[in-house]
Amino acid sequence: MLSNEVSEEVNVMRRVALAVFLVLLALLTPVCACALQIGMTEIRDEPSASTLMLFSAEADAVQITPGKQTQPDAVQMAVTAKIEERFGQMKAITAMNRGSVRQTGSIWQDGKTASMALVWQGEQADGTEGCMAAGLTVNLETGDEITMEQLFADYDGALAQMERIIADDVLGSMSDYMEYADLLPMPQDNYAVNERGLTVYWPQDRYRYFDGMSGSVTFYWYELADYIGAESPVYALARTDAPNNLSAIEAQCMSGGIDPMLALELGELLGNAAQWYPLADPDYTTDALVFPLERERGFAVEIPKYAETDEDDTPISAIRAARISMGGLLTTGKTTQAEAIALFSEPARETTYSEAAAFDAMLVPGKSLFYEVSGRVLQLHFDGDDLLSCVILHDAMPGGLYGKSEI
Repeated sequence: MLSNEVSEEVNVMRRVALAVFLVLLALLTPVCACALQIGMTEIRDEPSASTLMLFSAEADAVQITPGKQTQPDAVQMAVTAKIEERFGQMKAITAMNRGSVRQTGSIWQDGKTASMALVWQGEQADGTEGCMAAGLTVNLETGDEITMEQLFADYDGALAQMERIIADDVLGSMSDYMEYADLLPMPQDNYAVNERGLTVYWPQDRYRYFDGMSGSVTFYWYELADYIGAESPVYALARTDAPNNLSAIEAQCMSGGIDPMLALELGELLGNAAQWYPLADPDYTTDALVFPLERERGFAVEIPKYAETDEDDTPISAIRAARISMGGLLTTGKTTQAEAIALFSEPARETTYSEAAAFDAMLVPGKSLFYEVSGRVLQLHFDGDDLLSCVILHDAMPGGLYGKSEI
């Protein structure tokens, strides 16, 4: 019988061999006419508490396209090489054998374009402890990397818009105690996309959260749509003229969530939410504690201010968003009161907020329309320019508003 030391060494060698096989699998696919997709495999190593996320370019046999110039096997090899170059998967396997490597990954793809993102914490390729976040977007038909500039018809305008958002939304609300907060100029060579928007990643020595994770900022598609042309690989994601359905908003409210890409619902315990989304220190309204989501720009969750339970054991009573486009129909900074009323008809309640009342509610002075939707209460708050400023989904009509049309 093998000793425990030898047995563990054999197990480690087997895990590494499996990981290497998965990384190289794409290169071993027989030459064929094929369509590419990106796969992601999770490798866990319990002794080192490591988790690796390995991307691979995988081929599906399809009909040969007459006149196609680039051979699919060459495309597959090109994408595989770019994956290794960007994410250092072989180096991560080596690092796992030295210490603990903790990786999380994600993929968005539509058959023509794939965008991958990886966050690598713990033991790094050079032996240091830290965090590396990286993105890679590729053309699955040619194997070429898609640069950020290639997403936009007006790249200068898009870049200016993103840096304006960073200055106003991110730096403007950042804690004075952030040691690494060098966000401008914005990196232009490290990003990924998904259904929600475009996420830019910073190196850890420029932007880092308090927990040591490399910083990132997500720009929502509705904020960038004006700069994206019909030839862009993300045009369909950013379209604002696609058919919209009011029932989708109603279904979203019924689910208790405010954004389909945000895994939070009314009634969820605050402590559970904090495990999924790091929460900043709370602010206070007259009736609630408001916890901003540290890495989800513009979003926050609320619990009752005078709950009898501990904070972590208190159910979320409201979810608010100052940056959102619900179904392309309710968009902060764009939708007017008249458009909202045309969409939902007359509200169950209207309340005008004075400057003092707005401050107490963590809103800007203006008017709120309250709609009872699918057993929830949807609050649409409009600023002094009659533009939608904030959307709040409540579990019930806020008690302090009964009988008040102005506060």
